[in-house]
Formats: sequence, C-alpha cells, structure tokens
Amino acid sequence: MNLEQYRTEYKKDQAVGALSIENRLKQVYGDLEPRFYSPQMMSFQGGNDPIDGVAVFDNEDYRHLISYGMSHLYYNEEAVGEEYSKWGMEFTFRVKPFAADGDEDPFWVIQLMNNLARFVNETKVWFDEYQFLPLGGPIRSECDTDIVGLAFVKDVDLDEIDTPHGKVIFMQMVGLNSVQLKRLEENSTKEEVMSVLEEIKAVNPKYICQL
Repeated sequence: MNLEQYRTEYKKDQAVGALSIENRLKQVYGDLEPRFYSPQMMSFQGGNDPIDGVAVFDNEDYRHLISYGMSHLYYNEEAVGEEYSKWGMEFTFRVKPFAADGDEDPFWVIQLMNNLARFVNETKVWFDEYQFLPLGGPIRSECDTDIVGLAFVKDVDLDEIDTPHGKVIFMQMVGLNSVQLKRLEENSTKEEVMSVLEEIKAVNPKYICQL
C-alpha cells in the first residue's frame, strides 16, 4: 500500500493498526467478544502505560490476552510501507484462571505486558522469537509459583499479520520454571530455547501458563 492509497482508504481519526489486530482476532475467535481493558489515559494522550489496551478472551480452561500498543495502532502516514509496524509485535499470553482470583481477570498479566513494553521503549531492544528472559523472581508477586522466566514464540493461533504500517508478529510469552530457566542460562543458544519450547509444547500445545 502506498501513501495515496492509504489516504484514500483511511481517515485520520481511524485506529488503522488496531483495526488490523481486531480483524485477525475475529478470524480466530469469530463472534466471540473479548473483554477489553484500557488505561484511563492512553499513551498518545500522555498516559503512563505504553499498552493502550488488552483484549481478554475466555477459552474452555484458560484466558488468552492480547496487547495493543507494541505496534502502530493509529493513523500514521509516516509508517506506511514500513517492513515492521513500530516494534513489529504484540504480546500474547495464555493463562489458567487462578482459584483465589475468583472471576477477576488476570490484571497482573496486563501489568507484566506494560513492564515489558516500558523496557522495550526505554532500551530500544525488542523481543524476538526464541529469546528468553529471567524475571528475577516469581512471574506474579505474592504468589507461590515456580514460574520465574519467560520465553517468546510466535502465537500458535494468531501467528502474524501484514498491516498498512508493516508486519506485526503476535509474540506469545511462555512461562518457564526454575529448572527450565537454569538450563537456558547455562546454554542460551537459540537451539536450546527451541528445544525447551518443544518439550513444553509436547505436553502443553498452547503454552498455557499455570501458576
């Protein structure tokens, strides 16, 4: 798409990139409506959270969260025709409901996404597939869990999309326990990360995190 086509097809008040994400979610989830959480003040309005929204879908035994904010969400003529949209990714996470939370959504995941987004924005270092990250403690504070790291892999359902602003990869965060994290810290090659992820996938095909 060139700039002339972009100006013809979209209006300046449209969230062009967000629409592309929503279209992909509809391809996967059909008419299932997510719950959507946004900060009181959006990032472009000067808000403190870099993620402008997170969609939460209910599946049979887990929740699927998708971020809006690591790619260009809004009308942006300067981004037209770029290879990647902003950081070229959006975070996703699958998690089983935690009994103590009752019906409350996992807002700690939204906080985690925002923390990772701040890191990317500040360091200009983004997360790519088959990378891993020690968290320096449990993935959820004040929770007795052995999930202490993350690995990144292309979301098994959402994959990636081409948008008018460039490619967006849906990067799923996969929880790592202390044994898996130690293994990767001792051998941090891409091949070893792929090996660990394959072992997880063999028993957990959707990479669903359970605290």
